[in-house]
Amino acid sequence: MQCALHPEAVATAYCSNCGLALCFNCSETIGGRVLCPSCSRLSRANSVNAPSQLDDSSSPQTNPMPEREKPYIPERGYPYCSPNVSLVLGLIPGVGSICNGDYVKAFLQILIFGSLVSLASSQEVGGFDSIFVILSIIFFFYMPLEAYHIAKKRNLALRGITVISPFERIQFSELWTGGLAISFGTLFLVNQFVPGTLHFVSRGWPLALIGIGIYNLSRYFRS
Repeated sequence: MQCALHPEAVATAYCSNCGLALCFNCSETIGGRVLCPSCSRLSRANSVNAPSQLDDSSSPQTNPMPEREKPYIPERGYPYCSPNVSLVLGLIPGVGSICNGDYVKAFLQILIFGSLVSLASSQEVGGFDSIFVILSIIFFFYMPLEAYHIAKKRNLALRGITVISPFERIQFSELWTGGLAISFGTLFLVNQFVPGTLHFVSRGWPLALIGIGIYNLSRYFRS
C-alpha cells in the first residue's frame, strides 16, 4: 500500500480519523492517535477554540455550562468493508479488492489470474503446465487472504491502532517488478502473432539462467 500524499513512499500507518494511508513523514501522533496533516490541523484548531473553564472559588455563583460543540464526524478515506465480507468476496478474483476500494489492484488480480489459468491450459508450455496450475491455485487463495488483511488493517486504523499486514512486509523492487511485467507481456503478445513462441521459450529458459550468471560474474570481476 502506497502513501496517499506521496505515491512513491510505502504507507506505514493510517489516519485514525479519515483512514488515509500515510507514510512515515506524513503521519503525526496527537494524543496517542495517528493523524494525517489535515486532521491534525483540524484537531489543533478545535483545541484552541475550545472554551476554557473558569475556576472562581471565591464566588458562590455557579458559572453557566458552556454550549457543547457539535462533534466532528470525519469522512472515511476508504470504503468500509468488513474483513469477513472481503474474505468471502475475495474468492471471486478481484472482487475482494473492489470491496476495499482498490480498483487498480482488482484489475491486476484478474489479469494475473486469467494469464495463469490460460498458461496452465495451454499446450505450448510443454511440461510446465503443472507449475502454472500450482501457481494458479496459490494465487487464488492469496487474493481473499490479502483482501481480509487489508480490510482488517483499515478498520483497526479507524480506531487508532496501526498494524502492518503480513503481505506488506514483502517488498518487491519496482525495477524487477516492472521488468518482469514487460517481459511476460511482450512474450504473450509475440506468441499471438508467432505461434510456438511459448514452446520455444519453455525449451530454452535455461539460457536466461546462463545470462543472469554471466551478468553477475562480470559485475563481480569488475568490482
